[in-house]
Amino acid sequence: MHTYPVSIASDTHTLAGTLVLPEGASGDSPVPAAVVIGGPDPLPLERTGQGGTKNWPLRWAEAFGAAGLGCLCYDQRGSGESTGLYQDADWDDLYDDAVAATEMLALQPEVRCVAAVAWADAAGFALRLAAEGKVQGLILLAAGARTAEARYSEQVRRLAASRGLSERVVQLRIRQWQAQVQAVRDRIAAGESVAETDIGGRRIVTNLRRFLAVSEFDPAAAARQVAVPVLLLHGAADGVVPPLESELLRAAFPGPVERRVYLEEGHFLYRSERAMADAVRWMSIWGKELPIDS
Repeated sequence: MHTYPVSIASDTHTLAGTLVLPEGASGDSPVPAAVVIGGPDPLPLERTGQGGTKNWPLRWAEAFGAAGLGCLCYDQRGSGESTGLYQDADWDDLYDDAVAATEMLALQPEVRCVAAVAWADAAGFALRLAAEGKVQGLILLAAGARTAEARYSEQVRRLAASRGLSERVVQLRIRQWQAQVQAVRDRIAAGESVAETDIGGRRIVTNLRRFLAVSEFDPAAAARQVAVPVLLLHGAADGVVPPLESELLRAAFPGPVERRVYLEEGHFLYRSERAMADAVRWMSIWGKELPIDS
C-alpha cells in the first residue's frame, strides 16, 4: 500500500492528514475508501500519540489499505500537525472540517465511493454527512440513539432501581442535569465561549457552544434521514453508551443495517482487532455491492 501526507486548507487553518491507498488503485481501477471522522469531544482526535505511537485512526487506515481499500484520517484543528484552535471550534466548525476531509477523499481519482467511520459522539457528524449525500456508507462504533439528557435519565433510573430509591430522587437528579445545561446556555448568552477544567493535572478547555450542541443532538432523529448502508459495532460492556442504544439506532435507519456486539469489549471499541477486521470485511463487501454511479 501507499501512504501520502495530505493538507486540507481553509480560510483560518489547515488540516494535516494521511491518505492510504492500496497497491493497484488508479483512476482506471478505483477502490472503496473510508474517512475517519474526528468528533466534537473535549479533546481532539489525532493520528499519533505521544512518542509517535499510532492512534486508532491511523491503525485503521493502514488496515483498510492492507485489505485493498483506501482511507483518509486527519488531525483535528489545533492538534497534531493541523493548525487553528480547537477550543474556538463549535459543532458546525468541526463538521465543516469533516466535510472538507470527506470531499478531498471523494475527489481522489483512485477512490470509487466513500464511507464514514466514526466513534461515539462523532457519529453525529457521520450521520449528517450521510443525510446530506456526502458519503455512501457508515461504520459507527459505540453510537448512541438517545439525547444526552435521555441517556442520563435512563442511567439515573437504573441506578435508583438498583438501590431502591424513589422517583422523587430520580426527578431531582434530572432537574439538576437540566439546570446545569441551562447554566451553559446562560453563559453563552452572556458572551462566554469556553470553560476550563482540570482532569488529572491536564488543563481541558471546552467550547460551550459545542458542548451544548452535543448535549442536544438527537441521533435517532438524524438516523431517520439516512438511507445508506450502515454497520453498527458496539461493546457489550460499554458503560458510557449502553449497547441497547445501537439496537434502538438500528431500528431508526430506513436503509440496510448490520449490527455486531462484542461481549468482551467496552466503550473504546476502536481498540478491538475483531471490530477492525469486521469493519474491513464489511467495507470490502459494501464496495463491491455499491453501484458504480452511486
